[in-house]
Amino acid sequence: MKLPKFNRYFWGLLAILAVAFFLRFINISWGLPYYFHPDEWNMASAVTRLSWQNKLDPEFYAYGQLPLYLSFFSAKLYHLVPWITLKEINPSEAIFFLRFWSALAGVGTVYLVYLISKGFLFPHYLSLITALLASFTPGLIQISHFGTTEALLSFFFLAILYFSLKILEKPKFIYFLWSGVFLGLALGTKISALIFLAPFFLATIISLFRAKNKIKVFWQFIISLTLTLTLTLLTSPYLFLNFKESLRILTYETQIARGIIPVFYTRQFFNTAPVFFQLQKIFPYALGWPIFILGGLGIILIPLALSLPRYKKQFSPLIRNSIFIILFSFGVYFLFQAFLFCKWTRFMAPIFAFFPIFAVFFLQKILSLIKFTKFVQFVLLVSLVLFVLPGVVFSTIYFRPDIRFTASEWISKNIPSGAKVLSETGNAIDIPLPRRSPAERDEGGPNISPVSFDFYHLDENQELFNQLLNYLETSDYIFVPSRRIFANHQKLASEFPKTAKYYELLFSGKLGFTETKVFHPFPQFQINDEQGEETFTVFDHPTIRIYEKSTPLTKKQYEELFH
Repeated sequence: MKLPKFNRYFWGLLAILAVAFFLRFINISWGLPYYFHPDEWNMASAVTRLSWQNKLDPEFYAYGQLPLYLSFFSAKLYHLVPWITLKEINPSEAIFFLRFWSALAGVGTVYLVYLISKGFLFPHYLSLITALLASFTPGLIQISHFGTTEALLSFFFLAILYFSLKILEKPKFIYFLWSGVFLGLALGTKISALIFLAPFFLATIISLFRAKNKIKVFWQFIISLTLTLTLTLLTSPYLFLNFKESLRILTYETQIARGIIPVFYTRQFFNTAPVFFQLQKIFPYALGWPIFILGGLGIILIPLALSLPRYKKQFSPLIRNSIFIILFSFGVYFLFQAFLFCKWTRFMAPIFAFFPIFAVFFLQKILSLIKFTKFVQFVLLVSLVLFVLPGVVFSTIYFRPDIRFTASEWISKNIPSGAKVLSETGNAIDIPLPRRSPAERDEGGPNISPVSFDFYHLDENQELFNQLLNYLETSDYIFVPSRRIFANHQKLASEFPKTAKYYELLFSGKLGFTETKVFHPFPQFQINDEQGEETFTVFDHPTIRIYEKSTPLTKKQYEELFH
């Protein structure tokens, strides 16, 4: 039986949300019982410290308490199941539930993308395409697999934007309340979410100018902000109960983000240009090139469409204002974050979902200029395949065991016990990973204890350089567990000459070590995303390189190579 048109859209949306659910919940236990994301570990550790005895004080104030409480109470609820014997929350359990809420927020983000685009994209199927693109956006899939704040913040930002647009449509009190609720939850997640006020504030200003009863609109806004403050207090009470320590941590993190306090893990941002860095190192990888390019064209087109008389008349005043608020919200957030010294991928995560909206807006304008023939339908279908392909490829990292498990298994089978290995510091856990269970430990395997060498301070510490020469002389293998150190320091050879020289000599074979094995996160595809921003790859899909000594050299010979 042929379904009515409305039902076709309903089932289409349901199918898209099912795909989004699958892509976000698949293997959310990746990496466990080990932790590879430092922020995730810090939050999980805080969850394990929560108790009624300490008044739910996480003793961790880099973020708000809402994500921690969500994980804590979810785990406690899980413990009520009769056949669950766990009574204390362990780190793996805390990480799992942190990821659970991230994945759930990720699905909600896709639905909000649909609702927002439905308000101004016509015909209706274009909003389904927008949701489909959001489902397959690599960066949105990734943050849904991290038990951190980014997926929650992305969801809250879009929720605030959605209800701000509803206020623009009709300033009902319920829309103000929902905006206040989601802003409070966002601030309870991370205090920097205060910038999410932008669409809510602008929608209120526009409504004030248009409303006959301006006093009513004003007080609705004030009441909603009161609700925001109340929810912030309830969901992140130690922001206020331990205000002094929270302020100290916030000040410290802000100074790192601005580059005032130099730390070793921000060196990738030396000599980087705001905006250009994000355009080159973040968006192409987190969005995939098709969504990035078409979304970028949509961003360029929107101001023209809203200002040129020829296009302006195609939109009603409500739609013009709605599109303007969407672009304004995106622009305010992007510019606020783009000019920070630290330009981590996670800082851009709350606006990843905007790009599918902008991309389909551009597509809408193109389709309005041409006749919708069967050939055009075919081209559109092929284009959709290209648009979702980056997300399909990226998702494969969660369809397989974590690459560090694969590398550790290979090491146990191919590197003899007692071999001396030189590795790098700065990783959450070194490879090979410890055996996970007594049964695995009974299987035996090589007795290998890699030296986790501090390359970050090699150039400023002569003693470290002497140690490196000794390790090079005595080591049988060298592990490069990610691009974290070499990719950043080779481009900063003038500031870190010894570190840069080490990797130059290693990769050229002059150190006497030969590349014997490389573990690629996308073995079926010739894709290299190591040129992207560091944190996009090192947490969940690093490329691991193993080198074996082929030409023994003396300490003196190694020293001569460096000079």
